[in-house]
Amino acid sequence: MSGYALDPRTTVLIGGITSGLMALVLSLLARATPLPVPGLWTWVGGAWLVFSALLLVGLRDWVAHLATVTMGNAALILGYILWLAGTHRHLGQRIRWTPWLVAWALATAAVSWFIFVEPSFRMRVVIVASFCAVLSAHHALLLVRHPRAVRFGQSIGTSTTCTWLFLLSAVYGARALHAAWYPQGDIGLLTPDAVQIVYTGSFTICNLMLVIGYATMASDHVRACIEDQATHDPLTGGLNRQALMDSLERERARSARTGQPFSVAMLDVDHFKKINDSHGHPTGDRVLVHLCRRMSALVRPNDVVARYGGEEFVIVMPETTLGAAWQAGQRILTQAVQVDGQPLPPFTISIGLAQWSSADNSVETVIARADAALYAAKANGRNRVEVGGSAISV
Repeated sequence: MSGYALDPRTTVLIGGITSGLMALVLSLLARATPLPVPGLWTWVGGAWLVFSALLLVGLRDWVAHLATVTMGNAALILGYILWLAGTHRHLGQRIRWTPWLVAWALATAAVSWFIFVEPSFRMRVVIVASFCAVLSAHHALLLVRHPRAVRFGQSIGTSTTCTWLFLLSAVYGARALHAAWYPQGDIGLLTPDAVQIVYTGSFTICNLMLVIGYATMASDHVRACIEDQATHDPLTGGLNRQALMDSLERERARSARTGQPFSVAMLDVDHFKKINDSHGHPTGDRVLVHLCRRMSALVRPNDVVARYGGEEFVIVMPETTLGAAWQAGQRILTQAVQVDGQPLPPFTISIGLAQWSSADNSVETVIARADAALYAAKANGRNRVEVGGSAISV
């Protein structure tokens, strides 16, 4: 009974059926997800190909070699290529299909040669295992190195997928080296030999866990999008009002601990109603989006840009004195309004500045002082920065 439990055919078939169930789960997830997940349907296609490959591998010696060896290996490699393509799409890239498909065609032709012309199990193992080892390692490195990929420890899906891709690459690499270094004799893929038992069991488990990894990456993406929608303004992409207040509370607490100041800038678009009346509300929306993006590019990485309401924005500048905030305000005043040849009407902004003080009772107080400074800038002619009641013209 123990020999039957470790039989490679049984291991592969059970793993194939389980992979098919996971492919079904991944398909249902793709249909039910409330938000689009880039690359998810490509991962689904790869999962079904890998399931088909494992099923064909498990039927070896029971079905013609054309189906189990040629088509099985072709489906397996193509499934891995689809998984790679799905990850490229998930990261906002496009895969270079031609090199991979040419390599896939050559590998399939070589496998066919060494099954029908010069039968050699050893050469088939070296070719397929080497290809899959390189492909899996390349896939893992893409995830680890890509700037948009979430690093280990920050995303369960990414870390899980990377881990199992590296393990799969190691399994295939070890099997390729073993086949290249040691004579294989009469050993076949499903021979109840220790090497084949470890190999088939390992790559079956890795494939199963990779489907789980892709499902988790999709879930992570949906969760991140929902969290982003909860904290960001849907039009401009800046933080929304609630996220702004949370940021101000964190800065207030940090200032109380460290004694470091922070400053707040409140600004809005001058004569915004005229822009809407003259050019239409869609153009007004594009002005707000443009302004928010320009401000985000002009401030420091740890500064916070938020839409306060309507055409009003707030910028929180940690560890910033009023003098440094004034310099930042001057830069924003002159550079954030540049339209760079875009089909937008010319516009100006007014800015009010305030620095957090220990005398402030709450973050609403510093917001109110920045708002009063903004009103003073409006009253004094617009297109200017107002600091603590002292007007500074451009």
